[in-house]
Amino acid sequence: MHVTVKSIVKGAGYFVGSVEGTDHDTGQVFIEEPFDQSKETYKGFRTVEYKCLDSTVVKPLMHLPFPITASVEMEILATKRGQVILVKSIKPLDTAQPLKNG
Repeated sequence: MHVTVKSIVKGAGYFVGSVEGTDHDTGQVFIEEPFDQSKETYKGFRTVEYKCLDSTVVKPLMHLPFPITASVEMEILATKRGQVILVKSIKPLDTAQPLKNG
């Protein structure tokens, strides 16, 4: 299943290289998400790390001043033990404006 969400991306990173003879091409982004407001014991926001398809998703963002507001395309994949969320593309929209929570 594909979903596109407008999110605050607080940071990003990638790695392209070899570790112990195995080639890696990875990326990750850090996205701000609000806590569930129906829970009385949590309030505010948290930053969640999401894996990207590969480093090509992240590299175009590296020159931008974070945080940014972006359109983030994700793919949700069913696995034997649950689900995996993979970021497929990120389209920067603007510098970040704080999310409203509650």
